[in-house]
Amino acid sequence: MTTFRWRLGVLLVPLLLLGAAPPEPAAPARARMRVVFLNALGTGGGFSRQFRGAMHAAAHDLDIELIDIDVGHWPGQILEQARQAVSGPDKPDYLITSIHRGIGARVLEVAEQAQVPVFVVNSGLALEERARFGGPREHFERWIGQMVPDDVGAGDRLVRLLIDAARARGRSSVKGPVEGPVRLIAIEGQWGDTSARQRHLGLRQALSAEKDVELLQSVTAAWRREESQRKTFLLLRRYPELQVIWAANDDLAMGAVQALEDAGRRPGEDVLVGGVDWTPEALEAVRGGKLVTSLGGHFLEGAWSLVLLYDHHQGRDFASERIDWRTEFLPATRASAAGYLEVLGRPDWEAFDFRAFSKAANPRVKHYDFSLQALFAQRHGRMDTNGNP
Repeated sequence: MTTFRWRLGVLLVPLLLLGAAPPEPAAPARARMRVVFLNALGTGGGFSRQFRGAMHAAAHDLDIELIDIDVGHWPGQILEQARQAVSGPDKPDYLITSIHRGIGARVLEVAEQAQVPVFVVNSGLALEERARFGGPREHFERWIGQMVPDDVGAGDRLVRLLIDAARARGRSSVKGPVEGPVRLIAIEGQWGDTSARQRHLGLRQALSAEKDVELLQSVTAAWRREESQRKTFLLLRRYPELQVIWAANDDLAMGAVQALEDAGRRPGEDVLVGGVDWTPEALEAVRGGKLVTSLGGHFLEGAWSLVLLYDHHQGRDFASERIDWRTEFLPATRASAAGYLEVLGRPDWEAFDFRAFSKAANPRVKHYDFSLQALFAQRHGRMDTNGNP
């Protein structure tokens, strides 16, 4: 009998233990959201400083751990850095990258294989890659979205603004009044970059629709200011009758301005120049009359992408509105440049509250408003598209 009771007790103990509710484990501390940014924008330019400054401020507001990695110039180097960024046990929750040097699909494939969601900013797939692979959430499921500028529209709008300014001012050159078409040259970016190619398409699109306009020559300066200065100086000697210089970004535009001054020409008077990016130096040149315009506003794409990814991480998928975002360029004019410079000349990005644009952080936000007016209103009241309060 004793042996039976002992055996029964041995059998009952585990059954009783199975029926007892175990104590609930303590909930693990929630780790910070971790994002890697593969930065191919460079470190020294005004546009890059604005882009990174706003992005880091947004990361701070949203409590995101942002790892900002400068990638190299060569395609193989960029691809290897992408592999390293998404490999290993400490891989990020998200990867943000811009597409350069014609290796966009391979970078997206690396993220796909690592099962890391990727968001593209600033420069997207080349047109031939887009035709093959489609857009976000199509061929590459982990490519969850993108926010890129309307570069074709920028190239088109810039040349139209310059041509209109030349016609309004009256055509002249170093040789005196000019008859016939408006004559211009184009200083292009790095031809392998999507943004450079699309701005070139915009240029050609506008020229095909314009009458009495002649493109004298188009040259690449690979986004380098010194190269723009050197080539513009040579082109001025070849084409002393030129009246307009279309530049693919502000660094190239300012290189052209320097070449004009070195040649004894008058930028903004007998030769009209325009660029893209809204760098503080370019805005100063617009305000001073040396540049006709600079198109910009896309420097906030990094910050806005973090807002979207933060919401996605919190279960609020931005696909409810869209997955393919396009940033519209706004022209800075002599009248509006001062308003933009007030904010961008010495930007204090920490003074802005990027958390206010998040749906997850603010249930009252029903639709994303990624406009400059909404951001600038936090400090200076409502601002219109001309940079005026």
